[in-house]
Amino acid sequence: HFKFFLFLSGPVTAPFGRFVVVERRGESTMNSSNVFSGEGGGPVQAGVGIFFQQEGDGSVVVKTIVSGGSAEREGSVRVGDQILSVDEHKVVGEPLSVLRGLILGSQGSFVKLTFQRKDMGEAHTFDVRLMRGSAEYLQSLTSSKTIEDEIDQLRLQLRQALSHCSQDRDELDRLRKMLQTERDQSQMRERELELLQQENARELAQLNENLRNAEGGRREAETQLHPLQQREADLAEELNRQKEKERLRKEYIEELKKRHEEEKVRLEGLFLKEQAGRREDQVARLGGESQLGRIQAELSRLRTLEQGRREREEEYKDRMQQELARLQDAVRTQDVVRSAVKEVEVKMARYTGEYLQYTQQLVPPEEALDDDNLFLA
Repeated sequence: HFKFFLFLSGPVTAPFGRFVVVERRGESTMNSSNVFSGEGGGPVQAGVGIFFQQEGDGSVVVKTIVSGGSAEREGSVRVGDQILSVDEHKVVGEPLSVLRGLILGSQGSFVKLTFQRKDMGEAHTFDVRLMRGSAEYLQSLTSSKTIEDEIDQLRLQLRQALSHCSQDRDELDRLRKMLQTERDQSQMRERELELLQQENARELAQLNENLRNAEGGRREAETQLHPLQQREADLAEELNRQKEKERLRKEYIEELKKRHEEEKVRLEGLFLKEQAGRREDQVARLGGESQLGRIQAELSRLRTLEQGRREREEEYKDRMQQELARLQDAVRTQDVVRSAVKEVEVKMARYTGEYLQYTQQLVPPEEALDDDNLFLA
């Protein structure tokens, strides 16, 4: 038993306008691409360019996507996708009349549809925001949409650039922290040296005082001159030893500074190499994604040819067999591209892990740092 409701495509004032519903026992379809006017010349109502079909279990799936409609222009919805909700309103198990009332709205307004797609045995959910309107209305917005798309593309590129800048900034902050740690340690050693110099200065002052006392004692008692001269020689020798120690400490500090600069240059070189590797991996991934997009476009074109083949089955039988062969080649190519993308992701993860492990090995334990065993991380 079939019921057909067909209304004229011209302007009407009936409450249903242009709308086609086909019902069969246990099955029905609905075209959401209709455009109609309310009674009394109210606002124009429109859909999103999708034919829905209700299955026997009550689920509603995409039957056909209308050419030039909002869904075809957006490109995310495919035939066979199951609709779950409209503007957060669940429609699973609801009749098509409820779905129609939720989707239809003022021409130019937007509606959010939630779909579920089964791909390679796995089901995933995604949202699509579509504009209500006929193909003619959407075509009239093409010129303005082109500029908006370019602006969106520029905004996307800007967000990507900001993301890369943020990653680079984090890496630079980490390097700055490492350099600041080394600088703090150097400053601490310099303070220790200053304390030693102050102590040496005090010892020198004390020695000078002792020398003056010795000179006074020499004047007072010439009999004690020799012991005082010996004492003065000992103090002078001690002073020379202290000066030699100070000279060795200064040389040690200069060596530490030199090692610090060499390690800094080496770390910067490793950082530049890592950035170059990431850029190469990103270029490879973008190439794989571009090829995958071309394959998906080819699959879409083959589906269109499949629909034409049903209309002209006898005339184009041989040509369709060739197209099916090309489709198989495209699917195999798609699998190869996916494998290549996975390999690139594994390689990036391995490089990142090796780099993190290498940077961790550069930092020595704090308890191993002393005056006799110093290491520049």
